[in-house]
Amino acid sequence: MSEVYSMIDFVNELFTMKLRILFLVLLTALLSSCAPTRVVAPLEKGVIQVGTTLGRPRVNDGSLPLVGIYVAKGLSDVKTFYVGAQLTSLYLGTIQLDGGLVKTVITPNGMIPGVSWSYGVNSFVSSRDGAFRLYPETGVTAYWKFGPHILNATANTWVDPTWYLSDFNKGRILSPSFGAGYRFRYKWIELQAEYKLLNPTREMYIPQASIPSTQGLGGKGWYWGAALNF
Repeated sequence: MSEVYSMIDFVNELFTMKLRILFLVLLTALLSSCAPTRVVAPLEKGVIQVGTTLGRPRVNDGSLPLVGIYVAKGLSDVKTFYVGAQLTSLYLGTIQLDGGLVKTVITPNGMIPGVSWSYGVNSFVSSRDGAFRLYPETGVTAYWKFGPHILNATANTWVDPTWYLSDFNKGRILSPSFGAGYRFRYKWIELQAEYKLLNPTREMYIPQASIPSTQGLGGKGWYWGAALNF
């Protein structure tokens, strides 16, 4: 009889572990690109920007607040480096950090948009058991500059090198997102607003919540940010 109970305990533990892994996979997919695009148009050389962001993607009839912070520095007039952290992830038991470069490929000229290319990595570390994941990210942004006003349209994606390890067939190699927004950048301040569609290629379910796929356009929602330039 003790052997039967031991087997039941083992199965329960295995199921619980699978649920934890599934939740981490879905949380990662939801938090993909969980802030306004860090830098749309590269900063001027030597400028340091310190900002905070708030995202509100829709989950069922409510929304999930995603709070983050970041620092960016203009390495040249066409290249900017950034690092950031997602504070909401800490509440959920995960340390999430990101960093990368944004480079102007085409300079804007009147109604002709500029084009910037970004690339970087996102890292997740579990504060419970130390589990670590690293996700490369890349994206392209078209932007228009009219004095202090910047309009943008962005498409980017995360790459999951361990997608095949996910349970319940929930893993995906790519986690794309799309967005369009407005920024007001003037001297020492920048204000940001962007509407984003997260992971529109998949449908996800987490406990007591669902995030629709293509027909529902993913975890859509507004993202805001405010930053100071030094």
